[in-house]
Amino acid sequence: MASYNKPDQTLFDMNAEILRAMAHPVRLMIMDELLRNPKCVTAIHEILDVSQPNISQHLTILRNSGIVASDRDGSYRCYYLRRPGLVKAVMETLSKKWPEADIENVRGNFKRALSIRLDKQGVVTPKGDS
Repeated sequence: MASYNKPDQTLFDMNAEILRAMAHPVRLMIMDELLRNPKCVTAIHEILDVSQPNISQHLTILRNSGIVASDRDGSYRCYYLRRPGLVKAVMETLSKKWPEADIENVRGNFKRALSIRLDKQGVVTPKGDS
C-alpha cells in the first residue's frame, strides 16, 4: 500500500487560528475598513456604529492573531493591516458567488474511488454496491 505523507499540523493550526480571528461580522467590517486605510478606534466607531469598547475588543483579537497592528498618534491608537494581501484575498473570496457541487457527479466520483480502493485491498463487492 502506498505511504501517506501527513500534512504539517502546525500550519493548519495557525491557519485555523487566523480564520477564527476573522470569523465575526464586526471583525470582517473592521478589516474591510482597514483595507481602505489605517484608522483609529474613534473613526471605526463612527463608521460602523459599534460601541468603542466592542471595537477595541475585536481589534485585540485581530491584533493577537497577527492580522492587525497599531501605532500611537498622540493620544490615539491607530490600526492597520499587517497582512493586507491575506485580508483582501479572504474578503474577495467571501464576496464571490460560488456554485454548488453537482451532487450526482460527486457521488459517482466517490463510488469510483471507493471501488478502486476496495479492489486494491482485494475486497469483493456486489456489482450493485460499487
